[in-house]
Amino acid sequence: MESFLNAVQAVSVILLLTATGYLCGAKGWMKGESKAFLSKFLLSVAVPCMCVYGIRANLTREMLAESLRPLAVPFLCNTVSVLVSFLLARLLKLPRKQLGVFVVMCSFSNAMFIGYAMCLELFGEACVPYVMLYYFASICFNQTLGMGLIRWSGESGQGKRRNPLRFLATPAVLGLLTGVAMVALDLQPPSFLASYLRYISGVVSPVALLLTGYIIYELGLDKLRIDRPLAVALAYRFLAAPATYAVCCALLGVRGLARDTLLVEAAMPVLTQTVVGAAEYGADEQLAARGAAITTLSSFVVVPVLMMLL
Repeated sequence: MESFLNAVQAVSVILLLTATGYLCGAKGWMKGESKAFLSKFLLSVAVPCMCVYGIRANLTREMLAESLRPLAVPFLCNTVSVLVSFLLARLLKLPRKQLGVFVVMCSFSNAMFIGYAMCLELFGEACVPYVMLYYFASICFNQTLGMGLIRWSGESGQGKRRNPLRFLATPAVLGLLTGVAMVALDLQPPSFLASYLRYISGVVSPVALLLTGYIIYELGLDKLRIDRPLAVALAYRFLAAPATYAVCCALLGVRGLARDTLLVEAAMPVLTQTVVGAAEYGADEQLAARGAAITTLSSFVVVPVLMMLL
């Protein structure tokens, strides 16, 4: 019961921040230009700083040497999820325009914007290294296979070829690799730089949740309906995905905080970037948008129940 109450408190904080973003949109204080700026700021500045600071402050050489198994879990589970969700899409006879979006909705969670804030509230800063491991595996899969499937499903992306390893040059991954390198080499940033990184890291969760609230406002609550593909994606995201992670953690001997963090991350909402990718490549943007909004709202109920089971 104590875990349930702690989860309810954590979810309430996140819900309030998300609702504040929704209110800012409803009042006209936040608009499309604000969303573009906040997204760019988070992904290009705040998240890389958080990766460097969070890993250097919470990860040790000993933990780094033991991180192979916790890192193997999301890589293995992402592979399983992509294969299973692709088969489900075929069984549902989804049109090509929806297929890639459906697979990404089932397979990849919102590890950073929602997941990081949720884990921070539930477990404290000690969970940050495991969030980073999950995020690294997630971004590797999503930026290569995930966006590739959405591009294949869409119309505007046909015939375009992109380097599948371009995700390695993104600011977030560079920040992640920098943090790991600093731990491995036992390097400490100058005190003024450490303070800067700490301050910037502190804005990631609230700003990301404000942005999430605005995105839900922008989509419109009146458009949130659940059809058969979305119902299956919801079941996979909140039931099958955490169950897959629980099995993999048991098989690989991942326990304690690492296991709990990975399970919570696995039960997070649909990745917001799914909506952006669907819009850019001409896939089913409405399915992606409804999936992101409905799973975000549903996660506020799912997480307290999940914490009772951990």
